[in-house]
Amino acid sequence: MASKRWDAEYGRGRYAGEPPIKFAETILGAVAGSAGLSGGRGLYVGCGNGRNFIRLVRGGLDLAGIDPSPVAIGQLAARCPSAAGRLQCVDMERFEPGARFDYLIAIQVFQHGCAASAARYFERASQLLRSGGALFLRANSASTDVYFDHRVKETTAGGSFTVRYLRGPKRGTDVHFFSGRDLVGHLLRAGFEVTAGPDEDRIERAPPKTGAWSQWEAAAGKA
Repeated sequence: MASKRWDAEYGRGRYAGEPPIKFAETILGAVAGSAGLSGGRGLYVGCGNGRNFIRLVRGGLDLAGIDPSPVAIGQLAARCPSAAGRLQCVDMERFEPGARFDYLIAIQVFQHGCAASAARYFERASQLLRSGGALFLRANSASTDVYFDHRVKETTAGGSFTVRYLRGPKRGTDVHFFSGRDLVGHLLRAGFEVTAGPDEDRIERAPPKTGAWSQWEAAAGKA
């Protein structure tokens, strides 16, 4: 099960001591600068053990968090006790809130699985947001130099692809890499309008690893 794999990752110290990514500051600025979002209620999908979640909450966001890993949720609750009552160990598809959210944050989540899985993530995000709500998204770019041994499982006409990792920390899992064209297509089909980006953040790997890891960052509003 994916949750058991993530439990093992977090148990080994995944993200321990790592700072939040810069995109967290972009989200804080976007929410604060929007009359329709400021003061609203948000959902962080795949909140993990809090690397970005804690920065966003301390920056003033009213966030609920969900993650399929009980180890991650436990670590986050210990690190941020004030948010413990707003955390749930559940995946996105099974999560049933009492009301729709004003904004949804998904950082490196919608890439898990294949192209069909990605489409479901965007559709579910739309279902969880109120009309006029916002989606803040960061996900793998197809320009990534895939480092660990892998097998390409599928490609799309738009330039996206899915790999099955054969080695490394994600061994045995499928991970999707989006072209900019396909990413925008997913957003439009799910009823969103792109409001910022997609912009590509390219990170060179530290030697002895080679190549670079690229991520799209985008914001979109639900019609």
